[in-house]
This record gives sequence, structure tokens and C-alpha cells, in this order.
Amino acid sequence: MDTNRRALYNSLRMNWILDPGLEVESWQVEDYRAMPLDALFERLEDMEIHLDKSSFAAFAENVDTPEELTNALLDDVTLDTRQQDQIYLLIFELWRRLLPERSCLTILCDEIDYQIHLYDQEEASNGEAIADTLANLQVVLDDNVDEGGEPHEVFEAINYGCANDLESFLYDYIADRIDEANYTYATELLEGFSHYIQDTRWFEFLRARLLSVSDPEEADILIKELLSDTQEDQDLEFNLEVLAFLVAVGDRETFEGLAKKTAKLVKVEEDFQSLLSITADFYHRLDREHIETSLQTLLKERTKRDPHQPFDNRDPHFSSFLKILATP
Repeated sequence: MDTNRRALYNSLRMNWILDPGLEVESWQVEDYRAMPLDALFERLEDMEIHLDKSSFAAFAENVDTPEELTNALLDDVTLDTRQQDQIYLLIFELWRRLLPERSCLTILCDEIDYQIHLYDQEEASNGEAIADTLANLQVVLDDNVDEGGEPHEVFEAINYGCANDLESFLYDYIADRIDEANYTYATELLEGFSHYIQDTRWFEFLRARLLSVSDPEEADILIKELLSDTQEDQDLEFNLEVLAFLVAVGDRETFEGLAKKTAKLVKVEEDFQSLLSITADFYHRLDREHIETSLQTLLKERTKRDPHQPFDNRDPHFSSFLKILATP
């Protein structure tokens, strides 16, 4: 079963929404969820697939997924890949609507992608739908592990069927819950998904953020342990996230040490400006106005540069930044 087939079209549609200038055929990016039920059957009729609710349900009794049903219906039909995919997308949507009690991996992954899309576009009327979807995801993960599956492999199988990077979304979603002070739910999500995640440092960082609310000293210890554990595997995006957190709670030694390591990872102008801005905010909290002013001056001089242009650490501002960090 090709669990990635639906995800490919979800990805194409999401990219097209962001960039309507992409060259696509209308059927590839159509919102099948918005299409009337009769219209779905009429489209199939136009392609010589004769079905109604009753016959659809009857055919579906002998298979477990919309992919298997599509293959069965096209078994004796000669069609090119384009036509087969058009039929598949229609069959998939009919299965989703007419057989809600018969969910499967691709249906779950499609719902995850749909809810993530609404969340990212801020189109969700409330948070219940995405919360329910994540709860269903956790049940599926736990059930598969209970049946002998390896946690990371089970998670990756579901992630493969999604157009979105599920691990990245979970991090961002939990971080948003922390930002809105929904600490109980954020804790539940962390406990529920942590052992499925490959890159654990991100979730450990979220633990530190949560801990800082109730026990800042323990959070500081956890952050330092995390930075020690990851010092041989430096990651620019991760470092910038931690630095932004340390602006409010970090000590100078920890912040400056990480800022120096992060500076060596910078590859494009945008990242260097982010580092300057975060560092200026940190010294603002410490009331070190002369250092903050020096950093803001550097930042102001660079604001008109292309954010995507490569950054050369031979740039005079790079050495200036390191000197500023060494200011007593």
C-alpha cells in the first residue's frame, strides 16, 4: 500500500495555496472535502466508474483501505497514472465520508495534514479538532507499540504518510501551548509523544521551558545539561531557540558561551541578524546599555541587506560581535 500517495497531493495543494502561480492541474489541488457527495460520484461516472452509496459500501466490505479499493476497481481497467490518481482522490474522499468508522493509516494521516493546515492558516474555529486528532494519533501510536512495534519506527511510518513534518509540528504546537500558559496540556503532550521522537533535544528543551515556570533553578540545571549533551552536535536553529529563551532567564556565562558557538554556525544574513537581535535583548535585561547599544548599531547597519545572502565570517561585524561578547 502506498501510504504516501495522498500525502503527495496534500503537499502539492498546500504549496499551491502558498504559491498560486505553481503549474498544476485543477484536479491535483482541488478541495475534495468541499465537493458535494453527488459530484464525487458524477466525476467517477465520467471516468466509467459506476458507483453509488450502496455499491461503494459493498465493494469496500472486501478491502481495508481506499488504496486497496481503488486497486480493486481498476484491476481490469487500462488507465494512465494521471487517470488512476484522479480516481484515487475521489475514492479516498468517498471512503473518508461514507465509512468514518473504518479509519486506516492514510485516513488518519490525511486528517492530521488537514488539521495542521487549518492550524497553520489560523482557520480553525477552535482548538478541539486538532486536539482530538492528536489524541487519536497518540492512541494509534500506543496501540501499535503495545502490539510489539518499536516506538520510533511506528512514529516514522505515520510521519511518512503525512505531507507535514509531524515531529516539527508537535514541537511548534506544544511550544504554542506553553506560550499561551496552557501548561497542563503542554505537559500531557510532552509525556504522550516524547518517547516517539528521534531528535529528543527539542523536547527536552520544552521540558526546561515548562520547568522554568515552577522551578527556575532546576530549569537552569536542565538547560546546562542539555547544552553539555549537545555540544558535539551543534544546530543553529536549536541554538537560536535556546538563546531566545535564555534572554529572559539565562545567566551571562551560559548565554555568552552559547552565543559564541552559535555565531560560528551562521550561514546566511538573516541568521546573523537574528543572533544580533536576540543578544541585544539579553543585554537589555541585564541593563548593560552600552553593550546593547553597540549591538543595535551593528544590527541597524545590516537591516537593508538581503536576508538570504550568504554570510561570510570574515565580515568585520562578525569579529565586532565576538569582541562585544567579551566586554567586561
